[in-house]
Amino acid sequence: MLGRMSNPYQSIARGEPGTIGWRIHYFEELSSTQDLASQLAEQGAEQGIAVIAETQSAGHGRLGRQWYSPPGLNLYVTIILRPRPALSALGSLNLMAGVAAAEAIESVAPGIVALKWPNDVWLRRKKTGGILAKALSDGSQISCVLLGMGLNLNLRSKDIPDDLQRIATSVQIETGVECDRSAVAAVLFSRLDTRYTEMQKHGFASIRPLWERYSALAGKEVTVTDHGKPLSGVVKGIDDEGALILETKAGTARVLSGDVSVVGAYD
Repeated sequence: MLGRMSNPYQSIARGEPGTIGWRIHYFEELSSTQDLASQLAEQGAEQGIAVIAETQSAGHGRLGRQWYSPPGLNLYVTIILRPRPALSALGSLNLMAGVAAAEAIESVAPGIVALKWPNDVWLRRKKTGGILAKALSDGSQISCVLLGMGLNLNLRSKDIPDDLQRIATSVQIETGVECDRSAVAAVLFSRLDTRYTEMQKHGFASIRPLWERYSALAGKEVTVTDHGKPLSGVVKGIDDEGALILETKAGTARVLSGDVSVVGAYD
């Protein structure tokens, strides 16, 4: 881990302890923002603290993948959450964060943002963001959730590795406009705070219609693979617990986890 730099995000730190983004730790480089956030959480850091890095040498992606993290272009952040037990389901927290991320990106890329269940943010059918919620346990119950987010904001086409060209994009690529990353982060933290508060009061059911509004999957034919087992069907939506509802040849199926492939997604 390299030392701290002057913090360009300091001006957007807001609210009282517990508010999302009330304190922001900023570093030039980390192995992963989740690694440092985990250390802070284990030391008792309060809810709402955010860790941002300019680049990550080993950013965490879903299913053990590494998140591509070139320096100086995007937003890599992990936020410490301490949800009450009823809200500790990682799936619904991922989906709630997806709504906040979509709202933040829509502020700079209106009309082209979509969400792919369970944790991807799309612009024009390509991935521009990912979300990863990781639980920490004290042995008997979840004590903390590390909400990691990577958003491609100013990535250029030439910056994208060949193996990702077909599936990855950024706000700048899709709009032709360079983002103010601090401004996007400010909107993200504000929307996260609002949606998280709503979820604490009313459960994920209050967030579900917002997620459905951004859904890239409604009516699409998909294959969900979970632990090597594929299940194909047409997406009917999600339920009040965040499960994906598929209409399959065998009937309606409720899917709690898995990797989704959309037929013709990148054609």
